[in-house]
Amino acid sequence: MSSKKFMFRYISYILIVFLFCFSCGTSTIMVNVQRPADITVPLHIKNVVIANRSTPNKENLAENIVEGILTGEVVGSDKKGSKYCINGLVNALSNSERFALKNQGEIMLKGTGTSQFPDLLSWRKVQKICDQYDADALIVLSTFDSDSREFEGKSVVRNRTIKGAKVREIKYPVTLAMEIQSGWRIYDASKRKIIDVNTFTELKESKIWGSSYNDARSKLPSKRQALKSAGIFAGEKYAYRITPLWVRVSRTYFSGPEDKLKLAKKYVSRQDWDEAIKLWKSLVDNNDPKIARKANYNLALASEINGTLSTAIEYALRSENLGEKRASLYIRILKKRQKDQERLKEQIIN
Repeated sequence: MSSKKFMFRYISYILIVFLFCFSCGTSTIMVNVQRPADITVPLHIKNVVIANRSTPNKENLAENIVEGILTGEVVGSDKKGSKYCINGLVNALSNSERFALKNQGEIMLKGTGTSQFPDLLSWRKVQKICDQYDADALIVLSTFDSDSREFEGKSVVRNRTIKGAKVREIKYPVTLAMEIQSGWRIYDASKRKIIDVNTFTELKESKIWGSSYNDARSKLPSKRQALKSAGIFAGEKYAYRITPLWVRVSRTYFSGPEDKLKLAKKYVSRQDWDEAIKLWKSLVDNNDPKIARKANYNLALASEINGTLSTAIEYALRSENLGEKRASLYIRILKKRQKDQERLKEQIIN
C-alpha cells in the first residue's frame, strides 16, 4: 500500500472515531421557541388587513407583457406568484399571537406590476378599507417580481461497485433557480403614518443530477412548483419581520453512557421531565466530573424548557466550569434568548 493511501485511511479512521466519540451518549430533541419580530409594530395596532397591490394598472400592463416575452417568463406568472406570497403571509399571521387577521388577502389593488414601488395610497382609501374590515392597519404587498433560470453544472465522474464489478458513471447537474423580490408597506390608519417599508429578495434553488443534462432537467420541479414554494416562503419571511412567531429548534442533551442518564432519556421521550430532572439532580455533585458536567448541562436544558432562562444559564455555567465544551455555545444561545424575551415583552399585547 502506498504511503498516501495509508495516510488517507489513517486520517479517515481517526476522523470516524472522533465523530463517534463526540456524538456518543447524546440525544436530540425539538423545542418550541418564540422568536421576536425583527421590528416592533406599535402596540395600538392589533387588527390588520392585507391587500395585494402588485398587479399592473392599465398603463403598465403592456410594458409587463413585453418584459415577460423578452425574459422568457410566462405571462401572468407574477400574478400567481404574488398570490402565493400573500398566502404565505396569511398562513403565518393566522398563527400569530400579536395580530388579529381580518381577511385572507383577497383585496386586489392596482400597482406597477414591477419591482418599483407605486405611489402611496391615499389615506382616504386606506381608511375606507380599514373601516370596512374593522382594522387598525393595512399591510400591502406593493411589489412582486419573479425570475427563474436553469443552468447546467460541471459533470462528475463516479465509480460504483455493482455486483462486484466496478462501473464508471458520469452524473450531470442542472439547477433551477427561482428569485423572488417582494416589497411591502404597512399603513397605520389611525396615525396616518407608514410604519414599515421593506423589500425582500429571496433565492431558492433546486439542483438535480441525472445520467445526462436532459435527464436531470426532466426531474426538476416545474417552474410553477418552484414559484409556489418561493412565493410562500417570501410571504412567511415578511411575517417574521413584523410578528413574534413560534419556531422549532433542536437541542442536544446527554443520554449516556451512565445508567441514570440512559434512564432519564426514557423519561424525556415520554415528556416526563419531572422524573428526568430528579435523576439529573442526583448527579450534579457526582465525584466523576464527566457525569457532573453532563447532569448540569441537562438541567440547563430542562430549565430552558420550563421557561427559567436565568436558572438555565447558571446550570450551563456550572457545566462549563466542570469542563463541558458544549456549554459555551449553549450559554450564548441562552443569553440571546434572554435578550429576545425582553424584546417580546415590548411586542406582545397582554
